[in-house]
Amino acid sequence: MVTCYMRDEDPLRSLDQAKEMLIPLQTPHKMPNIKRWGIELKVEGCLVGTCGFCRWDQQHHHAEIGYDLCLDYWGRGLMTEAITMIPQYGITGKELNRIEATTHTESWRFQRVLQKLGFQKEGILREYYCRDGLYNDQITFSLLRSEWAGGTTGWFRGGKA
Repeated sequence: MVTCYMRDEDPLRSLDQAKEMLIPLQTPHKMPNIKRWGIELKVEGCLVGTCGFCRWDQQHHHAEIGYDLCLDYWGRGLMTEAITMIPQYGITGKELNRIEATTHTESWRFQRVLQKLGFQKEGILREYYCRDGLYNDQITFSLLRSEWAGGTTGWFRGGKA
């Protein structure tokens, strides 16, 4: 279920598949276009997901964010908390001009998180990816440096981060 809205990942069928998916994240120096962080529960200290940049275009100063979260933790505000710091890292630390996110049209929870964080809905990418022989639409969102730095987003208000 964790990967049901991911366009680049087939649904995982076993714990071994999940562990295999995490191997590249343990060697970030080998993947310069990806920056992911683990999402760990504060009290229990267990890993329940990841979030970060899944595509990075250094020439044009934009990157795409994505995440995965164990189904048991959906709807608890963890993703909003985790994603909040990603624009700060990308815009101030890596000089991104644009951060984008695409999501399945039915992934209303992620859409709500993005909108809370000031991302603007841009439109629908019709039949953008194919899974199991079915074409699926995606909604694209973006956050621009000018929106973030000017304090116009819902989660950051003026001044320096």
